[in-house]
Amino acid sequence: MARFLLDSNLCIACLRRKPWALKALGSIPPATVAVSSLTVGELVLGTHLSEDPDRELSKVEAFLRPIQVLPFGLDEAYHWADLDAQLRKQGNRIEAEDAMIAATALAHEMTLVTGNTKHFVRVKGLKVVDWEQRPPKGGSRSEP
Repeated sequence: MARFLLDSNLCIACLRRKPWALKALGSIPPATVAVSSLTVGELVLGTHLSEDPDRELSKVEAFLRPIQVLPFGLDEAYHWADLDAQLRKQGNRIEAEDAMIAATALAHEMTLVTGNTKHFVRVKGLKVVDWEQRPPKGGSRSEP
C-alpha cells in the first residue's frame, strides 16, 4: 500500500532530473508512492504549456507509468469539503487543487511529499514532508 502522496513539485523535480529528487524517490520501494489524479492533471497541463508538448507529455507518461494514480472520488470529495470549510472559517484558504491533493492524502492516510510545506501545514491532521530538506531513509521501511 502506498504511504506517500507525491505533490506536483516533487514530480517536476524528478522530471527535471534534480539529483536530490531522483535519489529520494529511488531510495524507497515504488509501491510506497502514489500521485493524485489532480497532480496528473497539473503535470499534463504543464506539457500543454511547454515549447514541445509531445516530448514533455512522453516524459510525464514515462515517469507516471510505475506510480499508482489515486482518483479524486467520493471519499476525497468529502475530505476536501471538510478541509475547505475549515480553512474558509479561519480565513486561511489554499488553492483548490492543493486542497484537493491534501484531501486525497487525508482520505488515504498518507504523508504528502511536497516542497511547499509552508502552504500545506495549514491543513489540520495532514502529514507533510519535504524530501529535499529531509530525504527518506532507504529501504522498505523508510519513514517520512
